[in-house]
Amino acid sequence: MTKKNILTIILDTVFIIAFNILFFVNKGTNHVAAVWICYGFLHFAYFMFLLTPLIEARGKTAYLSKLTTYSISFLYFLIELILSVIVFFNEQLIGTKLIISIQTIITAIYIIVLITNLLANDATERKQMRHDIENDFIKSISAKAKFIESITTNPNLKNRINNMYYTIHSSPIISCGEVAAYETKIIELLEDLEILVGQNAVAATEKITEIERFVNKRNLVLKTKY
Repeated sequence: MTKKNILTIILDTVFIIAFNILFFVNKGTNHVAAVWICYGFLHFAYFMFLLTPLIEARGKTAYLSKLTTYSISFLYFLIELILSVIVFFNEQLIGTKLIISIQTIITAIYIIVLITNLLANDATERKQMRHDIENDFIKSISAKAKFIESITTNPNLKNRINNMYYTIHSSPIISCGEVAAYETKIIELLEDLEILVGQNAVAATEKITEIERFVNKRNLVLKTKY
């Protein structure tokens, strides 16, 4: 266990230890049911606040989205703390049924809002991951085309590859299952082109034409679909 983990555990337990010391020293153990209900819900709220970072998305979800999730748990904990203090000092005035009803409503609202927010963050994370994957495809084949251009000594061939590069570079970064076969084929053809540029200019030119044809087919499908 690292020093950071030890310090984090100590920091996380400070509230629980301090609260329980103050609670039992000042109020003892003789309480009505409403107090113990609040006592349990308060501890649940605090542990949920501590668990929030563990159940939150760990990817590139926007900082604001994560902050919103933490704020939801902190707000629930704060409400529980205020409610518990009120009940602790007025325990004879608050009935068990009333406090159970209040706690059930507050906790139900908290769980619904928390889960809704987590689902929204997860959807955002998946969308971002998909965008990154799609963007990486265009970036990778564009880089491949540039590399092939850089190792080509034939001026005419270099010019054809440069035109092919701009066709690829200007292609939509979005993707879908319908163009997956085209994308796989483009990658394969670029590998073949890399070999041909130093061996056979005519065959390389034909390969460039084939690559451009598949790129245009891919782009046509995407433009029609989106």
